[in-house]
Amino acid sequence: MGRILLCTGKYAEKPYYIESICANVYCVEELCYLFASNPFMINRGIMDEGLVEWLDRECGLTELSHQLLNLFHKGSQPGIFVSVILDYVNYCTPEEKKKIEDVLQSNVGLNDYERQKRQADFLLKNAKPSLALEEYDHLLRQLPETESALKPLICHNMGVAYASLFQFEMAARYFKKAYRMTGNNESGVQYLTAQRMHLSESAYIAFIAEHGEYHDLSLQVEKKLEAAKGEFEASEENRMLSALKIYKDEGNVASYYEEIDKIISCKKDEYRELVGQ
Repeated sequence: MGRILLCTGKYAEKPYYIESICANVYCVEELCYLFASNPFMINRGIMDEGLVEWLDRECGLTELSHQLLNLFHKGSQPGIFVSVILDYVNYCTPEEKKKIEDVLQSNVGLNDYERQKRQADFLLKNAKPSLALEEYDHLLRQLPETESALKPLICHNMGVAYASLFQFEMAARYFKKAYRMTGNNESGVQYLTAQRMHLSESAYIAFIAEHGEYHDLSLQVEKKLEAAKGEFEASEENRMLSALKIYKDEGNVASYYEEIDKIISCKKDEYRELVGQ
């Protein structure tokens, strides 16, 4: 069960529009959610006196607005500005705040394209592959030739995102692009792994036979799959499935299918949440 948050201030009649991410917020909790879920939006642009006035006028948070105005006079950094808001609402745990601080620290010295990639990487790492793909695709479309070194990294991570959505054909396409650009071993292994998952066994064997240049990589793929199989056999999920098989073998069919339905329903909910972000 998640933490219960008591609302701070009022729900605004007129929202505050955050131009950098094209979003309206109606209360300070919504603002904090955006900071926590997308820390890459925390820059000089967020230190807007209009935001401070909105918190006072629309949300009734006069004390908070005075604290923020003092930061303007002191020339504080955006991270401190946001931290004051988060602390006032008591929105984040210490671990969540540390994650935001780490992101802000990692942004120091990066250009706009590198920051955009870091933002997409953050989304991917935090189990939001659909949103990450949108960011990566947008970045690829506008990436100048001077930043071409980012292309294979973006393509590889797009492959990771598609694979996490079980879209293995698309994953293979982007891993292949990354591999062709750099010859990176990991991209090559992931390309063949995605092919292995996408193609039937006979089609995959035929593919490897036809492309001898992938022979060594294919051996690495098989080793990884064997290791993954061993990990699964030792997992709690496998023990649970083994217990279900006992239900069935003992003729307790009703309990067997009841548990199976629960598992399937849970997995469907997890997948809907994953692709619906």
